[in-house]
Amino acid sequence: MIRIVLDIRGFVFDIDGTICDYDGLLNLEAAHSISWLRKLGYPVLLASGRGPWDTYYLGVYLGCTPVAVCENGGILMTSPTDIKIYGDKTVSLEAYDLLCKNIQEVKLKPVSARLTEVVLLRTFDASEGQKLLDSKKVAVTINDSKFALHLTKSGINKGRTLLEGLKIVGLNPKQVAVIGDSDTDLPMFEVCGFSAAVGNAPDHVKSRATFACKNPIGDGAVEAVAHIVKDVISN
Repeated sequence: MIRIVLDIRGFVFDIDGTICDYDGLLNLEAAHSISWLRKLGYPVLLASGRGPWDTYYLGVYLGCTPVAVCENGGILMTSPTDIKIYGDKTVSLEAYDLLCKNIQEVKLKPVSARLTEVVLLRTFDASEGQKLLDSKKVAVTINDSKFALHLTKSGINKGRTLLEGLKIVGLNPKQVAVIGDSDTDLPMFEVCGFSAAVGNAPDHVKSRATFACKNPIGDGAVEAVAHIVKDVISN
């Protein structure tokens, strides 16, 4: 077997479905892996569909590098008072209003405050909703994080905003490993040098990752870290 040896110098973790379950319960072994990586000197960033304070302060408690990609790329947060906004909630609210008028099952999901997007329960067919938005030329993408459906301004995604965050950290994206579980993580898979999909990820997400884990949420993140450190970084 030929080993892949890459110059990995940083890590990015999605939150829900990757290091936490979909009810927000943090896997302690995944938390330990993040702490271990930090002690080894690696920058570790969080990139999530969660709101800025949820994402940033979970990173603080885990000892992560203070750069957080939030709201599926709608926000980049680097301190409690330094928030850069890329999304536009105005168009997300327009999309929400249109969906509510045409699809009975559309319902808001109770979440912390969002600055750039509207978060919905997974109670309707997202593809049908997207067709409706496209037909009315509403520039919003319905992103399925498996935690919820997110109405996000078109063109905004985790990969695009992660690139801005990596500039702050001083990392080349090709030297970064990203670990995730859903469609919202695919833009990060595309820009980073190495990607891992945890075991609960859909098959089409796994097929686009460098490495597909056998284990699901939490344990899958630990498996990914072990694989990267042993078989990717090591000679």
